[in-house]
Amino acid sequence: MRRLLVFLVVAAIGVLIVFALYPTSPRIPEAGVLVLELGGELEERPPLDPVSRILAKGPALPTVLLQLEKAAQDERVRGVLLHIRPLSIGYARIQELRDAVTRLRAQKKSVSALLDMATLNATRELYLASAAEHVYLVPGFAGPFAGIAGEYLFLGGLMEKVGVQIEYERVGAYKSAPETLADRKMSPEGLSMMNQLLDTLFDQITRGIALGRGTEVVRVRELVDQAPTTAKDYLRTGLADGVASREEVVELLGGEDAEEIAYETYVEVDPRTLGLRTGPSVALIFGEGTIVQTRSRRSMGGDDFSADQVVRALRDAAEHPDVRAIVLRINSGGGSALASDAIWRAVREVKEETPVVVSLADAAASGGYYVASAADAVVAEPGTITGSIGVFLIRPSLGELYAKLGIHAEVLTRGKQASLVASSQPLTAEQRALARTLVQALYTQFLDRVAEGRKMSPEEIDAVGQGRIWLGETAHTLGLIDEIGGLGVAVERAKREAGIAPDVDPRRMIFPGPRNLADQVLDLLQGSALLLPWGGLDWLGIPEPLRGWLESLPGEPAYLPVDWLEIR
Repeated sequence: MRRLLVFLVVAAIGVLIVFALYPTSPRIPEAGVLVLELGGELEERPPLDPVSRILAKGPALPTVLLQLEKAAQDERVRGVLLHIRPLSIGYARIQELRDAVTRLRAQKKSVSALLDMATLNATRELYLASAAEHVYLVPGFAGPFAGIAGEYLFLGGLMEKVGVQIEYERVGAYKSAPETLADRKMSPEGLSMMNQLLDTLFDQITRGIALGRGTEVVRVRELVDQAPTTAKDYLRTGLADGVASREEVVELLGGEDAEEIAYETYVEVDPRTLGLRTGPSVALIFGEGTIVQTRSRRSMGGDDFSADQVVRALRDAAEHPDVRAIVLRINSGGGSALASDAIWRAVREVKEETPVVVSLADAAASGGYYVASAADAVVAEPGTITGSIGVFLIRPSLGELYAKLGIHAEVLTRGKQASLVASSQPLTAEQRALARTLVQALYTQFLDRVAEGRKMSPEEIDAVGQGRIWLGETAHTLGLIDEIGGLGVAVERAKREAGIAPDVDPRRMIFPGPRNLADQVLDLLQGSALLLPWGGLDWLGIPEPLRGWLESLPGEPAYLPVDWLEIR
């Protein structure tokens, strides 16, 4: 039975590959309205093979941005409709989409948004929709414009009840990731930092909506407190322009003879036929998720941020004869200190011959920022979470839990401090001092690495470090990033670094390229296995990337940010 299943999977992949190799020319109407359906998640890396497309959680952001670029140059496209359902992406990537809509409108293209949802909070979706010329609501729309909130869980009380003692050492008063597991509430430093972050992000959101809807920021803030919820409320307060179906909005955008252009169809239009992507090549490399040394077996599609894969991709891109510059896209809250340093060194090595620009997505904090700091330039959106320059080490002591379960542990050692890794015993005073020395050494290395990359002194970096996170807007004023913007701005910066003419649109080459058939089949089979009802540490409420690090790298020092939960 298993052989038959494998045969059927291979055969299906073969059929998909045949179709991928022999695409048909799409028919684009002369009076078309491009419809982009945006909801759920967006992939960072465009899928390069059939299995990656099957396992994708949504369209890839770079591909969506390319369609908007194409629409701006395509005379057949009269307008663009953003059909928005509940989103699961961060505010930085929403800002990237807003920037693309703004550029499209500057090219005299009409853009409307259709909010299609019934949800507890529509702030994220309204923020994106407000970049459009008109905002419409589907009949039955319901979603409070209620603002943003961050919820932070602390498991110290639970750990105490089950007999687990969480021991940790950290450098940086704001490096509060261990508090999630060890403490009962947020520290004063963590509370101050998160309030500052929420204030800055809320200001960005209200300014953006006010600009898009042609009103004052103070009025938008008043509306947040009123929390308009129904379509009637949105129309009364000026947050929307009308109630309409998708078909009605398409007609409003393109006229009575307008035809809808599906995203899947428009993707097949070669950008070179519209004068795009005709120049020399810029390599795109994507690093997403917890930074690890080698690819995890639990990863689907190979998109985890493994040092082995990214280092190899950087070197392959630099050696490619057609590549003039490299853009490393980072969407990561950090991870292994050792893996982060390996990628940092590879970026520094490669940029001696080929310019490297880093584009930060929703987050590039701690180890993610460590890696970014080695580049020639760093680009981030105003809402990108970054910084968190600090280090910690967590070590659970399970002796009490073992006793409750009737488990007896014997620890035999050769070496006075060898029991440092034994989970059944608490740290001795000497071992705690040893752990403190280790994390301090890693923090000093972190400061030195960032100082070298940013051309600042370690003391200057320490002043904005100590584990504190910043949004991109603030990080720019502090000198931690060079430009505000998304992937497109990073490509433009890479062009300048490589001496490519401003009026030339470079081709994008993604590294690593498509995987071989065996790897695709393996990923598909692993993906099926991961659908089993097992969530590892998910049930504890432990956030990524801390959860991923705990599952894959027990006992290793980490560059991870503060309590890492979604701001909704």
